[in-house]
Amino acid sequence: MKFACLLPLFAALVCAIFTPAAFAQLTPVNDKGVTMGHIHLIVPDIEAHKKLWVDTFGAQVSHAGALELIKLPGIIILLTKGKPVTSGEPVADHFAFLVRDLAAMKIKLAAANIQVGDDSIAKLPDGVRMELIEDKGLKVPMAFHHYHIFSADTGLSNWYMQHFGVVFPAGPNFPGGEMRFSTQANREPTKGYVFDHIGFEIKGLPEFCKKLEADGIKLDMGIIDAPQIGLRVTFVTDPVGTRIELTEGLAGK
Repeated sequence: MKFACLLPLFAALVCAIFTPAAFAQLTPVNDKGVTMGHIHLIVPDIEAHKKLWVDTFGAQVSHAGALELIKLPGIIILLTKGKPVTSGEPVADHFAFLVRDLAAMKIKLAAANIQVGDDSIAKLPDGVRMELIEDKGLKVPMAFHHYHIFSADTGLSNWYMQHFGVVFPAGPNFPGGEMRFSTQANREPTKGYVFDHIGFEIKGLPEFCKKLEADGIKLDMGIIDAPQIGLRVTFVTDPVGTRIELTEGLAGK
């Protein structure tokens, strides 16, 4: 299939594509060839969310063809236009960023009519939940910190440790950030929610996927390969319904 035919699919499925500057350089991979990659949000008004990320959080925007990349240190955010599911609670509850000055960030958010709760969760438009963690020693104003998964599966952390090389106990346990887990039942799979899926960047994606399949993990779709831009993409789903996009081509571009 020609790349021109793939581009609309990439715009809907793929996360980040090339030319991330040092500002958004991804962390080198771990021993399994994995690092943090991107956050993918489904929102009804892309321009409103982009304005928030740029004006309030200081994100940078770049383009790769029809794809628009929102970049912050350690992570890339992709926005897809759509109406997210609002009923129930997804297992991927929120993501978190470090901020150098939490008080100043709260002032910025208040100016955008966004309040931060006592739990330090900022409720962004359309149900996006972002935790803010102050680190006064941070060298940049803001940087990615963690994904937070809620489920009744108390062994979920072991699944991520086995297949993606997450290291526990708590602390900096994954290149580019952390995976955090809380026990809570009656959560829903992430597909279709505003925080539709998490993303990992993989070194050697075909070989990595063969290992996953050998361990009994089925890919949600075959690997999409676009050599013209040096990008490969596929998806898997964790045991509790968290969609995970696996990409090869973000790092070092």
